[in-house]
Amino acid sequence: MRSVFSLSLVIIFSMTSGCLSVPLNESCESNGCFPLDNSSFSNLLSKDDAFDIISYSQTYPQLRVEATLVSEYQTQRGEIYWNVVKDDQTQLSSVSSRLILGDTVVIDTEYVEGQQSNNYRIGNDWYEGRDEIPEYSNPFIKLAQSATENPDGFWPPFAFDTKQLTDLDWSFSADAISTQQVASASNDTHLILIETSGIPPIITGIETYSGDDKFILRVTTENISLSLKNNIQRTPAPFIPDSFPKDSSNNISYWSGIISNTLSLEIKPDQLEIHGLISENNLTSSVSFMRFDTQNSNQTSSDGTWWEFYWIDYLGENLVSNGDLYTVRTNATGNVSIGIFDLWANSWTDQAF
Repeated sequence: MRSVFSLSLVIIFSMTSGCLSVPLNESCESNGCFPLDNSSFSNLLSKDDAFDIISYSQTYPQLRVEATLVSEYQTQRGEIYWNVVKDDQTQLSSVSSRLILGDTVVIDTEYVEGQQSNNYRIGNDWYEGRDEIPEYSNPFIKLAQSATENPDGFWPPFAFDTKQLTDLDWSFSADAISTQQVASASNDTHLILIETSGIPPIITGIETYSGDDKFILRVTTENISLSLKNNIQRTPAPFIPDSFPKDSSNNISYWSGIISNTLSLEIKPDQLEIHGLISENNLTSSVSFMRFDTQNSNQTSSDGTWWEFYWIDYLGENLVSNGDLYTVRTNATGNVSIGIFDLWANSWTDQAF
């Protein structure tokens, strides 16, 4: 079904030219392109920077870009939705996406970040996360960089090749008060609507329709509200060590790893514990543990069983973060493993949501 859906999107995607690009910003002729006519509009569409989200994101303190792509082939239907938002004043950004194939929701997530707490949505369920060194950044640039590094990934279709539309016969409507203008035209396959705003005009909306297929791209540059939710379920740190020991020779089991392989944020060490676990009769019990701010610990029980824990703060910032090392050794026998308990979230980090 995925391959059929992909084939049915070829016509629409042929108008897009990748994820994002970086343009210039030139003005129209002396009349400011208001109202538009075929000549001035074709001139606007022919520019390399006619529609560029990266430039918008660097120009406007607030920006929301939504893209909806719907395609139907025989009895099969697919829908892709992206909503990317930034607000420089609150220093928050949001990225949400949804992918539906037929009646199945394959992806439906949203991530709001930029401060020490962040929100993550899966379907209708919201969770709270945290990061002790938050870094607010432009989500449009981050997405563009990721798309460049992994062009075959799932990225928003925010680029649009307007040059192929310059020769169409456009009709126009304009509102002088709002400076909104809408141009409409048709080619052999599509009805196309392009909305502009301002003087000189910038493109703020693109719609294409072909039978049951449609592509809608909307840009908003003001009156955007973006905030974090409170009092929602806390999600544990995405730090899940390999539970299988690297070595179990000479009656010693040994685990070691680099946290950069599993953790993408910074957390206070007094919020995490590393545990030695033993499983028996389908029950797993913690038999020894160390809170990370202890850094190293050797615990021996009355029967001679010992557990040794180490956390090495690689960057020396007193935070559990990328590049840190952990090591666990024990002479315990049986089905032994290790796990991370997140005190802030009151949950094991491998807890499924």
